[in-house]
Amino acid sequence: MIELYNVSKRFGDTLAVDDISFTVPEGKFCALVGTSGCGKSTTLRMINRLTAHTGGEIVLDGQAINAYDPVQLRRRIGYAIQDTGLFPHWNVARNIATVPRLLKWPAGRVRQRVDELMQMLGLPAAEFASKYPHQLSGGQAQRVGVARALAADPYMLLMDEPFGALDPITRETLQTMLSGLQARLHKTVVLVTHDMDEALRLADHLVVMREGKIVQQGSPLALLQKPESEFVNALLGGLERGLKQASLTRVRDHMTPLGAMLPAHSRIPDRYTLRQALSVMLRDHCERVTVVDQHDVPVGELSLRKLVKKARPEKDDASGS
Repeated sequence: MIELYNVSKRFGDTLAVDDISFTVPEGKFCALVGTSGCGKSTTLRMINRLTAHTGGEIVLDGQAINAYDPVQLRRRIGYAIQDTGLFPHWNVARNIATVPRLLKWPAGRVRQRVDELMQMLGLPAAEFASKYPHQLSGGQAQRVGVARALAADPYMLLMDEPFGALDPITRETLQTMLSGLQARLHKTVVLVTHDMDEALRLADHLVVMREGKIVQQGSPLALLQKPESEFVNALLGGLERGLKQASLTRVRDHMTPLGAMLPAHSRIPDRYTLRQALSVMLRDHCERVTVVDQHDVPVGELSLRKLVKKARPEKDDASGS
């Protein structure tokens, strides 16, 4: 769906993006990560031609972006940014309807789409449709921004630090919302973020940038297991890489199936990540916990001892160890 080949961008004598290449398959979620000024936002803006690339080629859906009319291209691509970009003098419903109206959708179809998205994003139309941006909380405004980006049912969604200015609780709530939307809608998404935990939680593919270059890319698990430089290792949390890796793994994938003996102490849902399970073990001073399903019925157990043994590399028999 999105392909970049040897793409560069110069601003005068400054090389902001330096010969980068990556691909985002249809329906996948890619996160561009790195420190401030590394070129990730410039890369995002080049995809929808808000910024023209200097060298290389960008291809969307099999066609070079320079072959598209830039206005029509942007109307086909959802775009959500940190400050929402909502029109302050328009109410929520009209803000969401911006692109469908520009595309001259029939009024009835526009109303139906606005109502559908507001319901989907937890903004009941009866309560929020007539409100103005200044009457919304930060989290509510970001939901409206995401709804507007999705309003014309774009085939891809570009997001530039959409939750960067929010408090941790609201941010986590909206990350959960976005993850649920992606599971339901299967959009092709490119997210720019400086929050590595956010990238690990949401993305299928990570592109790590530094000083305009890509220094490593791959799945979150691949990068956590084998960072190729100290920079990537530090960005991934250094000594906390193991815990971040545990955040990507569900308890149900590591528990021992239901047996005759189960610990009588702490219980955790099978949907928990290993990181959450380890937190419960530390909190409750226990090495084993009972795993329960959505109906609170025991289905297995999780043992810290077995987890550590499973994670330990096997000894090389040829070494004589």
